[in-house]
Amino acid sequence: MKKSYLYMITLILFAMVTILIARDWRVGQIPNGEKFSCSNCHIDPQGGGARNKFGQAVESRVTPGGREEFWNSTLAFLDSDGDGKTNGQELGDPNGTWRPGQPNPGIFNSVSNPGNSLSTGVEDVAEVPSSYRLLNNYPNPFNPLTVIAFEIPQNENVSLKVFNINGQLIRTLTNEHLPAGKYEKTWDGKNEIGKEVSSGIYIYRLTAGKFDRSARMVLMK
Repeated sequence: MKKSYLYMITLILFAMVTILIARDWRVGQIPNGEKFSCSNCHIDPQGGGARNKFGQAVESRVTPGGREEFWNSTLAFLDSDGDGKTNGQELGDPNGTWRPGQPNPGIFNSVSNPGNSLSTGVEDVAEVPSSYRLLNNYPNPFNPLTVIAFEIPQNENVSLKVFNINGQLIRTLTNEHLPAGKYEKTWDGKNEIGKEVSSGIYIYRLTAGKFDRSARMVLMK
């Protein structure tokens, strides 16, 4: 009886250690994964049990008990929790280029949980841009998604639109009043009615107050 009891205790301890190692390894496969630990993938913040949408996407990319790397651009470009930000944007690696063992990308305080739509991160609200800026989109060339970043130093009516090389409007990414700050908008290579456009050169144009700036990007399929 005593031997059976010790045997059961040994099995339980072994299982607990195995689970902890597995969790630590999974967390290390996600950029900035340690911020939310197991709750990146699981509904229960302690880990284990039902997976959230991001966890389901991860699970579909690994074999049971496998140790293969799963973070890539495809997973980064998904918006698993449907909050308007891609998994990569939430985890500080928009393009999915980070690899396990590398320094964490992005700003740690701005990292949010890709499996929780209520998680928005802690933005650096103290840093207000000193000027208007339209940054280069990334990646460029791209397929299927690209991110366009811009900065405005004061509250403005802002529009960000995509045109083809002939000047025809393809997509309006934003057209609203925005407070001063830094912003990122994602274009998925589709027009206003959700139809994929063809490969080619496209123009994105930012208008904010008297500021008006355009740049080129290349969709390559």
